[in-house]
Amino acid sequence: KYACTMKVNTPGQSLVARDAESDLYAAVDLVTKKIQQQIRKRHSKFKAKNTRVAAAAKKQKGPWAIVMDLDETVLDNSGYQRRLEASGQGHTQEAWEVWVAERKAGLVPGAKEFIAKVRKLPNGRIIFISNRYARNTDHSRANVNQLGLGAKSDIYLLRKDRNDRKNLRRAEVLQGTGRIKSHGAQKVLAWFGDAAHDHPDDPNLKWGTHKFMLPNPVYGNWDEE
Repeated sequence: KYACTMKVNTPGQSLVARDAESDLYAAVDLVTKKIQQQIRKRHSKFKAKNTRVAAAAKKQKGPWAIVMDLDETVLDNSGYQRRLEASGQGHTQEAWEVWVAERKAGLVPGAKEFIAKVRKLPNGRIIFISNRYARNTDHSRANVNQLGLGAKSDIYLLRKDRNDRKNLRRAEVLQGTGRIKSHGAQKVLAWFGDAAHDHPDDPNLKWGTHKFMLPNPVYGNWDEE
């Protein structure tokens, strides 16, 4: 049998999962699922986050927004990972864009309930900043809509090219420039993502109050450095 162990270092107690199977890919798949289950139990599934966002929103007299990453923050792409494992292939941009075009991503647990509650708060909107390429905006919006999460007020800021980094798009949101010019500068109450680069590097923004991390065990850097 093939033995597989996965350890994820997180604040506090680390997450550890083990399994042994006759097939290596099956062992990796099962260990990944175990880690995912542990992460889902550890984070609040957006519940505590929703309470804090709601409290902040009620203090606002004008329009406000929250900014969310898409993949592994709202959309669950574990089906794509299982497809790669089953085929014995690694990730490529071409394979990823085929998956995106199929619009088969599911939901990260808690995302639908959280977004539904955000929609009920007055004067708010959601801005999705994702490293999916802008040519996939229609597919991404359609995937979100078919999961019952979309709204006409949503803004999608997907990257134009490899140089269109998230910090540049965040600056447009806060300053009301570039692609956000017609909407004006946005008052952002909270930032959500599954990796460090999904959040502004601003010492005035505190984890658990303004910035919220939903770490996934497949890829990404959780270290702000």
